[in-house]
Amino acid sequence: MTGVSMTFDDGTTALTDVDLTVAPGELVTLVGPSGCGKTTILRLAAGLLTPTAGEIEVSAAATSFVFQDATLLEWRTALRNVELMGELRGVPRAERRARALEVLDAVGLADATARHPRQLSGGMRMRVSIARALVAQPDLALLDEPFGALDEITRLSLQTLLQELFAQRRFGGLFITHSVSEAVYLSDRVLVMGRGRIAAEVAVPWAHPRPPEVRYDADFAALAGEVSARLAAAS
Repeated sequence: MTGVSMTFDDGTTALTDVDLTVAPGELVTLVGPSGCGKTTILRLAAGLLTPTAGEIEVSAAATSFVFQDATLLEWRTALRNVELMGELRGVPRAERRARALEVLDAVGLADATARHPRQLSGGMRMRVSIARALVAQPDLALLDEPFGALDEITRLSLQTLLQELFAQRRFGGLFITHSVSEAVYLSDRVLVMGRGRIAAEVAVPWAHPRPPEVRYDADFAALAGEVSARLAAAS
């Protein structure tokens, strides 16, 4: 997106002159306080909103969205929830089932395909949501704080899982979080947001996938400290 501004009908200005790119195979994270415009950027990228000014170009052939809540259909099993995107796109049943089983196995749920959402933990539900997003083999994945409501142990586990999936599949990713350590662990670049604008960019040097232990390195702590300082300056 180039020079993008967004003012809602009630007069609220959410974004002002934002420039943002996500290269193929790059994972970019937006971090900032509540109300700074992070989710608005994601919704604009998904085509759910139209900007007041500026241009948005999405060259991805397929885009998937992972919400803060798993948003699963309670009457469908995990397998049938993941199959849903293929059904909507007219993919033949055998093909969409094979794809769904593959991605459920990739997220560690090969033994839970017949369970309904009420039979799954919060972390398992989010794994199903991630599998549903990846089954379409997206070029761009948009992830809106998908781990924010999870306990710390589950959150760290899913961060590692996302790292592994990203390394295997190399989709472009735009990820939103309030967590500085999560942003640094997952990203190639961290974009620090102030009120309605991108205030700073911090490059992350490590290749994917990153081992969980990197979170305890001195260099990781230093980079997280830099992002925190930029956040404080932008607030």
